[in-house]
Amino acid sequence: MTRLGTLTYDPPVIAPVGTPLTEWMTPERFLVETDPVATPPLLRVLLTSDGSMTTLLESLRLGPLDLEVIRQGEEPIDPETALRLGVRPREAAITRHVWLSHAGQRLLYAVSVLPTSHLNVALAEGIRRGVEPLGRLLDACGRPAVRDHLRIGRIQNATLADALGAGASDRLWCRTSRLAVEHTLTASIVEVFSPRLVE
Repeated sequence: MTRLGTLTYDPPVIAPVGTPLTEWMTPERFLVETDPVATPPLLRVLLTSDGSMTTLLESLRLGPLDLEVIRQGEEPIDPETALRLGVRPREAAITRHVWLSHAGQRLLYAVSVLPTSHLNVALAEGIRRGVEPLGRLLDACGRPAVRDHLRIGRIQNATLADALGAGASDRLWCRTSRLAVEHTLTASIVEVFSPRLVE
């Protein structure tokens, strides 16, 4: 596994972010500086939302999402992610790469890094089972989640673009954030969006 900037990726699974870390945009900068023709209102809502992406996508698609776990396991957290989450480097975490799909269409690729020391038993077991999206697990546990440190960027990778229904040369919108549950930083998350979401 490789790490580049804030994005964890496994080369056969996902590609590194095409923009340097310093070029990630805050939501405020994204809304002010991005061409509204190139970023329609629905895309802006998806990229800047601080709520559950699972709930938002299920509302948008009028039905439950399917979860496809591509890669999941426990591994040490790299120093950069540890600093962002306020934990010790090399602390154990569950790292998970998933597709979220609806009606056979892949809508979103998500990579989550969750320190095991910050997870309650029920949530950790639910994540390890790999059946439900993280947002749905949090809802089921009745644990309110808050997203912060949201940053928005773009990536370019032909394989990932093809899987998400885009052209090989298209740059895909993505975002990175932290997720806090009951005031405890619980996850570092990267999400890559399919253009199908705004078609």
